[in-house]
Amino acid sequence: MNNKSGQKSESSPDDFIVLGIIVRPHGLKGEVKISLLCSGLDRIVSCSSLRLVKDGKEIKQISVIRSFMHPDGDAIIRFKEVVGVDEAESLRGAQVAVQPSEKAELPPDNYYLDDLIGIRVETSAGVDLGLIEEVMDGLANGVCVVRQGEKEILIPALKSVIREVDLKARRMVVDLPEEVDGDTAD
Repeated sequence: MNNKSGQKSESSPDDFIVLGIIVRPHGLKGEVKISLLCSGLDRIVSCSSLRLVKDGKEIKQISVIRSFMHPDGDAIIRFKEVVGVDEAESLRGAQVAVQPSEKAELPPDNYYLDDLIGIRVETSAGVDLGLIEEVMDGLANGVCVVRQGEKEILIPALKSVIREVDLKARRMVVDLPEEVDGDTAD
């Protein structure tokens, strides 16, 4: 991503998959508190080619030395390449990301959240419910926010509800529970 002058070049948001955002420093040795945007801390720790991105520019490649979950649900991570509280403070708001080509393969019936955004959702009877706008973490399971015009439906991300996901066709088929009826949802 360097240009001829050796400067880091601008990147489009599509150049990276954001796994988390640095909230603030934590401690005095360069640890940072990260708000996770991925399925869990293991997703970040398992990546061999993490990058720090700020203001659309790649700052540097990073590697995890130590990590744990904070009781508030954020992650605390120490990166080998971040030394001291001052450097950690300068990274406030930076994104921890990977390039799309570096995504790890997932087991069958598992999907990256960013792969689900924009997928058309329909019932098993063929009723079009709209597009997935967001996938939120729920208390017991994820929730797909599906919107069609002004109408929004919250669909639990459960195997009993999601019958089929076809990423190539950008389509998801669901059987809605009785309490979530596509005709009456707001």
